[in-house]
This record gives sequence, structure tokens and C-alpha cells, in this order.
Amino acid sequence: MSGTRIEQIETSDGPLELAVAGKATAARPTLVLVHGIQGTRSVWDSVMLELSRDWRVVGPNLRGRGRSFVAGDPGCYSMEHFAEDLASVLDAIKGKVVLVGWSMGGLVALDFVQRRGLDRIAGLALVSTSACLKAEGLEPAIWFRGGTPEALTAEARERALRLKLTDTAEDMAVAGAWLSASQVDYRAVLSRIDVPTLVLHGLDDTECPPDHGRALAAAITTARLDLLPGCGHVPMAEKPEAFAQTLAAFAVGCEAASLS
Repeated sequence: MSGTRIEQIETSDGPLELAVAGKATAARPTLVLVHGIQGTRSVWDSVMLELSRDWRVVGPNLRGRGRSFVAGDPGCYSMEHFAEDLASVLDAIKGKVVLVGWSMGGLVALDFVQRRGLDRIAGLALVSTSACLKAEGLEPAIWFRGGTPEALTAEARERALRLKLTDTAEDMAVAGAWLSASQVDYRAVLSRIDVPTLVLHGLDDTECPPDHGRALAAAITTARLDLLPGCGHVPMAEKPEAFAQTLAAFAVGCEAASLS
């Protein structure tokens, strides 16, 4: 993608690949875009260049994707492990960030907040995601149904076609991530979030029903809920212009709040 450079950082487990666009400025937070369970940094291609006109934007490939390291055990693809990857990314960035998590990336962001707090976070955007995929009272968000790596691999390939994900994670990374994501529950951390928060959800999302977004927004006192009509699970690809405009406006508000 024109205007984007590929960088690499080293972690204790191995290298992580980053797409970086835009110029860093001292006053402005960096936008960090975290992909989903099958996705890679390329899921942000349709909006990254537009956002980078005014912001520095970083899209990491967490473990098991692109040229980032591949762990040899499905158990190494838990939300905790991904959150540690994210911590390494933030350690390489100066200043505060607006942390944007899409789908599983929202779970990773909440895991990071639970373990590391909000000191580095100027704002939080939770896109097409949930604090608990199987929360009582909500239609469950079921991305996969298989219980073995083999069954999950077959489902993952069908799901990638359905969501039009052309660049995807390693099969083992998807299987391990689902076994973790289907069990985690971050509802207890939501009341601790006191930074500007955008909850963005498509009204036609069948992968993660919009009531999950409504529940997130209701539990975070600083949250604003933005429901997109005619939009499914991948708003950055389905409505890239509206998505980029909404996220950029939110980042401006985060910048102002962090300076006040």
C-alpha cells in the first residue's frame, strides 16, 4: 500500500511485523489498529492511508501472521499472549495511543487494559466486538463451532471467504485464538475504563450481534455508541469512508481530552 512502510520490532518471543503510515507529532496520539482472529494488518488497508493524512497509524501483525513469529503450540495464541505482543508494540511507540480493536482485537485490547492499565491510552475504540462472547442474556457471538484444530481449520477457511479476508493468520493461530476467545470474560474491567471510548458496531453484524456493542457501551461510563446501518462485521471494508471519518473525529476528541 502506497505511503505505508513495513517495520519490525523484536520481542522476547520473536519478531513482530508492523505497518506504519503517517508522521509522528509530539502532541498527537498514535492510532494503533489491532486485527481480528483470522485477520492480519491488511484488514486496515482500506482506511489506513486516509487516516495517516493527519495521524501516525500503526497496524501490527500479532504472532502467527505475515512475517511475525509463529509459535508452535495452539496454547501460545491466547488473548494474554496477544496482549503481551500488543504491549511490545506500545513499548516501541512514544507518547500515548488511541487503541482500536476490531473483533478479537477488541478482546486483546481489553486484556491489555486489564493487565497493564490505561496510562498509555488516550482513547479506546472497540469495533464489532464484545467483552464476553457468551454473555448471559445476549445472543452468543459464535465465530467457530469446532472443538479440534482440524475442525476449526476447515471452518476458518470458509469464514475467511465469507468475510472476504484475503490475507489470513496461520491455521494454528486461529484455532488457538478461538479456544481462548470463546472462554474469556472482560466485563469486570469495563467499569475501570475512564478514557474516551468509541463503541462502533454494524447493525447487520451476524458474527458479533449488535447487542454486544450496546452492552459494552452501557457498561463503560465514558463510551459513545455508534451503530452503522447496513453494515456487517467488517465496517472498515464495508464502509471505509464513514469508518475513517468516524475514527478520525474520535481521535481528535481523544487528543483534546488528553491535553485538558
